[in-house]
Amino acid sequence: MLNRVFYESRAISRFGPITLLGLQKRCVQLNLENDITSFMFSDQKRIFQVLEGPEAKVDATMARIVDNRLHDNVKIRAIMRDSERKFQHWPFGATNLDDPDFKRVMNAGQMADFFTLDVLQAEKVLGIIASRKRRAVKTDEYSVKLRNFSRQRPPRGFFAVPEKAKAVKPGRVFFQNSRPKRAATG
Repeated sequence: MLNRVFYESRAISRFGPITLLGLQKRCVQLNLENDITSFMFSDQKRIFQVLEGPEAKVDATMARIVDNRLHDNVKIRAIMRDSERKFQHWPFGATNLDDPDFKRVMNAGQMADFFTLDVLQAEKVLGIIASRKRRAVKTDEYSVKLRNFSRQRPPRGFFAVPEKAKAVKPGRVFFQNSRPKRAATG
């Protein structure tokens, strides 16, 4: 049997896209290692998240969340037992007020405030949004590769200069005319 925990918390600081990206980067790997799936909604001030997995692992994850400095006033809204996962493809899925899928689902259901929904309605909304997403979050999706562009040479042909071009000072003609000028006849 799996445990499904629904919790709500208040974000200590503004919970914007950069904060979410950093959180996803840390949590995806942890959730994969602990067999946890989750989906979260945030409106930059409050957080609502569903965690699924083995009871002991979900309890340990909840303990980390309560101790995390990002969360304040953590309230567990419900704990359910189930034999299957609702968010099986999401080690850490997320949506927010600006997500077009979130807006469509809320407008279609004529719902104004996500945090006034009961737990089953909230689970249904998040489930629809998760199913609309095209792919699950991959662990390597958030890795950042830094490049030192000042030392790299461009690939061949990338900044190819025509054979007839010559280096000139700014303000002068860049291409050299290949035909000799004809004398004016007249």
